[in-house]
Amino acid sequence: MEKHGAAALSGEIKTILKKVSRTLYLSVAVLPEPVRTCMGLGYLLCRALDTAVDTAGIPASDKLKILSLARALNDPGSRGALLDRLRALSAFPAPQGERELLLKFGKVLDLFAALPAEDKPLFTDLLGGIASGMEMDVRSFPGGAPAALPHAADLERYCALIGGVPGIFWARLYRQAIRRSTRGGFPAEKDAEMIGAALQMTNILKDMSADLRNGRCYMPQEDLDTRNMKPGDLLDKANMGRLREIVLKWVMWAVDRLDQSEAFVSAIPKTEAALRAAAIWPVYWSMDTLEEVVRSNLLDPADRPKVGRGRIYGTIAATPPLLLSNTAFARGYRFRRETLIGAITGGNYEGRPL
Repeated sequence: MEKHGAAALSGEIKTILKKVSRTLYLSVAVLPEPVRTCMGLGYLLCRALDTAVDTAGIPASDKLKILSLARALNDPGSRGALLDRLRALSAFPAPQGERELLLKFGKVLDLFAALPAEDKPLFTDLLGGIASGMEMDVRSFPGGAPAALPHAADLERYCALIGGVPGIFWARLYRQAIRRSTRGGFPAEKDAEMIGAALQMTNILKDMSADLRNGRCYMPQEDLDTRNMKPGDLLDKANMGRLREIVLKWVMWAVDRLDQSEAFVSAIPKTEAALRAAAIWPVYWSMDTLEEVVRSNLLDPADRPKVGRGRIYGTIAATPPLLLSNTAFARGYRFRRETLIGAITGGNYEGRPL
């Protein structure tokens, strides 16, 4: 991953990135080049595919074709066909930022085409994993009434593809950046894979109500069977009490994987301050979000878990000591872990304090 001037996030692409991401943009913005460009580009490519898969009224066969084209992004013909299909989707209802991404996706593809040849295999692996995960979405959730993933193993595989594969991409970019500038440690791809899967689980839990209304129940049917529930039962917010133990199981599944963040951050040299900050923030924000998950009724659209802007910027303001001390990072992480466990043990069926 050599430094290069041909491939860099333009102001226009940065604006799109800011519109379609919330906290991730903050992490990408502090990264040094060329990691910043690769991380931003990887996110935009995946986000465009996510928008395509989420678009209502599109046949499943068309969505699967889009994912197939994304796997072959190195082929100019596939890039052109993908661009045409994504631009056509901009006519469907979508948030402004996502529509702008689809309309200007040609600029994203131009950025990809300008990457050095040695960087492109990173994106091939990334898009291959993401496409496999999104194919699970298309095939598992036909639309209409909510359908559930059959087994816990299916949910774990989904998180490994949608979150874990981007985690490996993240680690590989970090390893190349560290190798280029220092002789420090190298964060493990396996740790990053587990952290990425946990971040995806966090997203699944916080977005549960919206996903259910789009026909997607990620809570496995084998878990729901233990409470004699069907996916449609989760459309009633009064059933949160019956779902609570299942949710807590997956919260702790995420926490067990986020625990790998201590090893991951410790392996990043303290001279690489920006790389450390961009790893610390999503971990802390995920733990904060999981606390909100535990305190919320995930079946109520009006009670969607969300970390406030003040808390986000408070984390950023408190970052400097964490860049120079692995102990300081671990202390902050463990405090959040203990707070989360306290929220679990001290709440009622909605996670609200008794």
